[in-house]
Amino acid sequence: MEAHGNTRLDTVSRYGLIILAVVQGFTLYLLHLSIDHEVWPASDPRWLMAFYALAGGLPVFFYLGLERVTERRNAWAAATVGPLLFGLGWHLGWLRWGAGLELPDRSYFTFIFFVSVGVSLFILALYFRIWCINRTPRFDYRQLLEHSWQHALTLALLGLFLGTFWLLLVLWGELFDIIGVSFFEELFEEPVFLYPASAFVGGWGLVLIRERIRLVATVQSMCEVLIKALLPLAALIGILFLGALPFTGVTNIWETGHAAVLMMSLAIVLLFFFNSVLSENPEHPPYPTWIQALVIFGVFLLPLNSLLAAWALGLRIEQYGLTVDRLWAATIQLLIAGFTLSYSVLILLRRTRALGAIQSANKVLAFVVAGVLMLVNTPAADMRAWAAESQVNRLLNGDVEADTFDYNYLRFNLGAYGVMELRKLQGSEFAKQNPLVADRVDAVLKQDTRWKHKPVVDKNDRQAVADMFMVIPQGTIIPEPLLDILAKNNEYCLSTPKQCQLVKTQPHSGIAYWLLVTNRHGSYISGNAYSSESGSMKAIGGLSSPGCHESGEAGFTEDTKLVPVESPFVAFTDGQCFYLIQPNIHYFRESRQSAAPS
Repeated sequence: MEAHGNTRLDTVSRYGLIILAVVQGFTLYLLHLSIDHEVWPASDPRWLMAFYALAGGLPVFFYLGLERVTERRNAWAAATVGPLLFGLGWHLGWLRWGAGLELPDRSYFTFIFFVSVGVSLFILALYFRIWCINRTPRFDYRQLLEHSWQHALTLALLGLFLGTFWLLLVLWGELFDIIGVSFFEELFEEPVFLYPASAFVGGWGLVLIRERIRLVATVQSMCEVLIKALLPLAALIGILFLGALPFTGVTNIWETGHAAVLMMSLAIVLLFFFNSVLSENPEHPPYPTWIQALVIFGVFLLPLNSLLAAWALGLRIEQYGLTVDRLWAATIQLLIAGFTLSYSVLILLRRTRALGAIQSANKVLAFVVAGVLMLVNTPAADMRAWAAESQVNRLLNGDVEADTFDYNYLRFNLGAYGVMELRKLQGSEFAKQNPLVADRVDAVLKQDTRWKHKPVVDKNDRQAVADMFMVIPQGTIIPEPLLDILAKNNEYCLSTPKQCQLVKTQPHSGIAYWLLVTNRHGSYISGNAYSSESGSMKAIGGLSSPGCHESGEAGFTEDTKLVPVESPFVAFTDGQCFYLIQPNIHYFRESRQSAAPS
């Protein structure tokens, strides 16, 4: 363990890191102000995200990778990493603006971006620091392993330090607030205090942690002891799981829907534990021979785990097409497979000398991971573009019906790529031959957010309102009193054509029920029910499906015929599923008032 190397930063580097943190804090504060006042660069998401990526990523790279402020290699690194981060951030902002239609803020985009790019910066900063220490591009594996632990624990301890600092400030503010002094509580919530204070304290804490390398080494040793105790168990779990499959079959794996995630998680844990314990000193393994053989055998079998995970994921993609989440799972699975397959081949070929060869493989694979995580955030391999094209192709190929296709997913989850695919679909021959597709694309492009629905028709135009519903039986005329109710209380249905179904059934002469289905998924539906009698129309409650016969799905088609079910409840069936009207409190109140003597 290299805990006795350079343990202190020089004076210039100490102050340099603190100044860098303060500059980062004020830069983030200025970006925050631009958002609050809606001025440039916040007025253009491309510039805003480019500056955020630069201000957030470049200092973090130097927090971990900087060895000496006066090192000329720092300038080379800044000249390389800075433009790269700026370009990646520009692309992230383009996703909200590049289609000429500003999209709602997708915090999920930003989170995934900073996690993936952050992991890449972690790896690159590790190699950069070793390069600065050794003055040569030749990297010693034990040194890389040592500093990777230092970087990870430094970030963890820094997070703990900042969290404790803010807990103390919250306590400070609350204590004074209970005696009527709200100044401190208000001050601590102001961005002009929050950003600079966090930056200064973070820089100070970073210097304190980096200079106490012995403390970090002690924490590292404790982590390694715990991992050493758990590694054989992780290997045993993997071996037993694969050993049980010939007896249980793989059908249950495909039916879960999340089997790939579970198997990938086990592979990641086993790989991390293995590299933390066995790869550090291959000449002196930390286990007795039989335990080491168990661990090596568990790692050797990992490609089977990767194969099963890829198979399970492939089945989901075949059924439902590509999505960003599935593409991320596939990317992570490919990276895991790169490690597991390399390890197995080296164990098979090198046997007793495999651990040393695995170390060399890790140095190359780490660069591959960093490169892939950067690449998927560029236009060359953006997963949102692949997902948008895949989903539209499923619609064009007939794998999904036009009325069940998720247009909202393209509009609100895939950024500019989704909007561009929707516009291509809007002008395609397919849309001309399927008016429902054209109507729904047009409607979803008019929406501002996914969950706050905006009517795309004039509510005062009864005919336009009626055309928004799929009426069953086909050709049924919707009464004007019901149209007035639907126009007033159903913005969701008026935001997308034929999104809601309206079914008329008349089990008794003189009384007609109108069932409005607003949501359906499998055997589950929800909606509202209305009744008309003697020309009057009123809402009577909610509509739901208690269930269906085996493999049945709730929902109606143009040929659906409902018949009443003999029961104490108002219920109907189409022969496959049951539909129940549940009266609401307003119905009972009106019934009580109408029954009361005048």
